[in-house]
Amino acid sequence: MKYARNWLDLLLVLALTGSMAGCGSKQEELAGDTETTAAVQEEEEDDASPEDYLKETDDPDDDKPIDLENLVIGTQATAPAAASTAESAATVQTTASSAASGQTSAASSAAAQQTDAPEQQAAVKPSDTQAAQSSAQPAATQAAQTVTQTTAQAATQAPTQPPTEPPTEPPTEPPTEAPTEPIDPEDVVMAVIDLNKMGIDGSGAAVNGNVITITQAGTYIVSGYLGDGMIEVSTTEKVKLKLNGVDITNSTGPAVLVTDAKRLTMTLIEGTVNSLTGGSAAHDGAIFSNDTLEIKGAGTLYVNGTVEHGISSDDDIVVKNGDIYVNAVKTGMMANDDITVSGGTLHVTGSTNGMKSKGTMHIAGGSLWVTGGPKETKSGLYSATTFTVTGGDIYVIGCDASAPDAATSTQCALAVKFVPSLAGGSSACISSGGVALFDAYSDMAYNTVFICSPDIWDGMEFNVSANGVDYGVFNTAGMMTNVTAGS
Repeated sequence: MKYARNWLDLLLVLALTGSMAGCGSKQEELAGDTETTAAVQEEEEDDASPEDYLKETDDPDDDKPIDLENLVIGTQATAPAAASTAESAATVQTTASSAASGQTSAASSAAAQQTDAPEQQAAVKPSDTQAAQSSAQPAATQAAQTVTQTTAQAATQAPTQPPTEPPTEPPTEPPTEAPTEPIDPEDVVMAVIDLNKMGIDGSGAAVNGNVITITQAGTYIVSGYLGDGMIEVSTTEKVKLKLNGVDITNSTGPAVLVTDAKRLTMTLIEGTVNSLTGGSAAHDGAIFSNDTLEIKGAGTLYVNGTVEHGISSDDDIVVKNGDIYVNAVKTGMMANDDITVSGGTLHVTGSTNGMKSKGTMHIAGGSLWVTGGPKETKSGLYSATTFTVTGGDIYVIGCDASAPDAATSTQCALAVKFVPSLAGGSSACISSGGVALFDAYSDMAYNTVFICSPDIWDGMEFNVSANGVDYGVFNTAGMMTNVTAGS
C-alpha cells in the first residue's frame, strides 16, 4: 500500500505539472496577442485622421489649475498601481496552490480507502484453510486491479474534481476592488520646468544653454519667462506641454520647436496667459512642428511670428479649445496636411495668408476671426483640397477665401467681393433683417468678406455696405453664395 500511494502521488504531480505548463503556454500566447494588438493600435495612432481628432475625448480636468506643492512627479504616479497588481497576483497564486494541494490530498485519501477495503474483508473470513487458500488468489488479483484502476482514475480526475472535504482555506474570489488601469505615458508628469531659473524638477528633459530639450514621453509643466531661448521636443513618443503662465521669445528660431514627436499636445492651463514669439527661415514659425500639433485648454495663448509664420506644422494642426491670438509677418496658421478646429476662439492675422492648409481643412466648432494680407494671389482662408464645415462660426477678411465643399459640409456660406478693393482701414458690413452678421475691419487692404455660420441659410436675404456706401440687397442660393459689390 505504501508503494501504491507513492506512485499515485507521483502521477498526480506529473498531471498537475503538465496542466500548469499548458496554462503557461496559453499565457505566453495571450501576451503575444496583446503585444501585437498594442503595436497595431500604436500604428493606427500614427495615422490619425481629422475624423479621429473629432472623435477623441479628453479629461475635462486636464487644464485645471495645478497644485505644484502636492504634485506627484515621474514614476511615483504608477507605483501604487504596480504594487496593487503584484499583490493581487501573489494572492491568486497562493490560493491556487492551496486548492491544488487540497485536491491532491483528497485524491490520495480516496485511493487509500478503496485499496485497504479488500484486506479488511479477507481478515474476517471463517478459519477454513482451504476456503481461505482458494479465495486468497482472486482477492489478491482483485486488490491489484483495484489499485491500478484507482491510481489511473485519481490521476485523471484529481485535477478537475473538487475535494471530498471542505478546503481549509476559502475559495478564490475576484478582487474586491476594480483593477487599476495603467497610466498613459503621456499623462505621467515627468518634470516641472521653471524658465525663470532654467530649472527642472524631475526627469525626461535637460538644459543646454538657453534651450530646454525634452527627450521622453510624458507631461511637462512649464512656467516662467525666457528672454531668448526655446523649448525643443525630440522624441518618438507623445509629449504634453502644460503652459502654466509662459513667456518665451527667441530671436534666432521658434519659441517651441518639435524636431520629432508622435504628437505634441499644448495645454493652456485655465486662467493663465501665455506668449510665444519667434521664428526663422529654417523653422518657419514661432511654434514649429515636424509632426502633429494639438492645442487645447481654458487658458489664453498669444503667438507672434516675427520672421515667417505664426503656428506652422509639416503635419497636422488640431485646435480643440482655448483663447488663441496669432499674428505673423507671413501666414498666421500654416499646415502641410490638415487643419482641424473643433472649439475655442481663434483670432488669426497674417500679412500674406490668414489660415492655409496645403491639404485639407475641417471646421467643426469654435469661433474663427481670420484676416489675410492684401496680395491678390493670397487668401484670408485657403484649403488646397477639401474644405469641410460642420459647425462653428467663421469670419474672414482678405483677398480670397476657399468655398466649403458642398458634399461634406452642413453649413451655408457667403462671400462678397468688392470691386474695386477696399483700402486699409476700411469697414464693411453684412447684415440681414437689420441685424449685422459681420462688421469687418482691417488695417490692410482687402477685397473679400466671407461668412460661414448657422445664422446663414439657403434663400436668406442680406444687405452689403462699406464705408457708408450701400451696395444693395442680395439672396443666398445653395450651400455657397458668391456676390460682387460694386462695378
